[in-house]
Formats: sequence, structure tokens, C-alpha cells
Amino acid sequence: MLEFRPEALVVSEVSGLLPEGERNRRVALTSFSKGSENRIPMREVVCYECGKSSTVPAAALSAHCLHCHAHLNMADEEILPGSERLTIRTLGDVTVPAETTLSHLSVVCRNMEINGHVSGSFRCTRAMIINESIRIDGTLRAERLIVAKDAEVQLDKPAVVGAANIYGKVTGELHSDGVVKIYNGGELHGLCRAADLLAEPGAVYDRTLPPR
Repeated sequence: MLEFRPEALVVSEVSGLLPEGERNRRVALTSFSKGSENRIPMREVVCYECGKSSTVPAAALSAHCLHCHAHLNMADEEILPGSERLTIRTLGDVTVPAETTLSHLSVVCRNMEINGHVSGSFRCTRAMIINESIRIDGTLRAERLIVAKDAEVQLDKPAVVGAANIYGKVTGELHSDGVVKIYNGGELHGLCRAADLLAEPGAVYDRTLPPR
């Protein structure tokens, strides 16, 4: 068998430095240039502990905040029926499937879609989509609240949202620094403080809360 013997790199001067051409070649083999097809995709995330932004690899399932060093979960989560896990902190999305009934949940996530019956406190940095009739006995904060047709939402405490699209029925106090829109067939019963409130023909907005 032939023996492999790498050729030695001979330099004219003993300086401890590689020739510029060889140095550049090795750098190119071990790094990603800006705009390269092989550049690692990154995304900006907001820490759910300190609220500051960090840049992390887009494919990562977890990371650490660059500011407060908190562990950041970035995986998507599904809350299954009978789950004993009532506290969820993630920068991913959370789904509650149908036929799920859970109370005393505490959820911080990116997007949340509710198809079952849950209660608790929820904070979504993007959208909360409610497709089922539920009662939220804790706090609700979301960049956008979407209440689907035929869904009924009871808010025991004021909800704070960036904007809201109401196709179903919402009862309770709603605060928004954006637009709250009630679509045809939708209902909002309770005080609404918003930058703009739009109600389509056939929509209902009643500032008074019905008796429980």
C-alpha cells in the first residue's frame, strides 16, 4: 500500500505567519462569506424573561438570551388532553387540540391556536387564535387576537392586544393600541379602548356587560 506523505509548506522567511495566499485559502474553507449560499440563517427573538432582542440560528430549538442569559425554548408545543404540564415558555407556537380541557394554564409563546377548552393566563408575541368557546380567568396579552365565528370568549380581566379581529362573540373589557374590527355576525360586549373601532353592518357592539 502506498504511504501518503503530505508535502511540507516551505516559506522563505521564518515569521510564524503563513503566506497571504495560503492564509486566505484557509480562512475561506472555515468561514462563511456574507451573502454566501451556505450562510447560517439567523432570526431575531425576544426574550420572554427580560424582553430584549437576541439573534440566534433559525433552526435552533433552544438558546440563551444574550442579555439576561435565560434559557430560551424555541420549539413548537402541543398541549395534549390530560397533560400535567401547566406552564409553558417558548418562542415557538403553541396548539391546544380539540377535546382538550385544562385550567390554570400559564403560557408565553409566539402564536397560540386554541381548539379546546382552556383557562388561565396567556401572552403571545404574535397572534392568539381562538376557535372554541372558552373563559379566560387570567390575563391575556397578544399582538393580535382573532376570535373565530361561533366561538365565544369570556374575559374575566381586561385583555391587552395590539389589534383584534372578532368574528364570534367576546364578552369583557378589551384594550388595544391598534384597530379592533367586529365582522358581520360578530359581537363585542364590554368596554373597548382602542385607537380605532370598526364594526361591519350586522356586527354588535354593546359597551355594557351582561349580567353573569
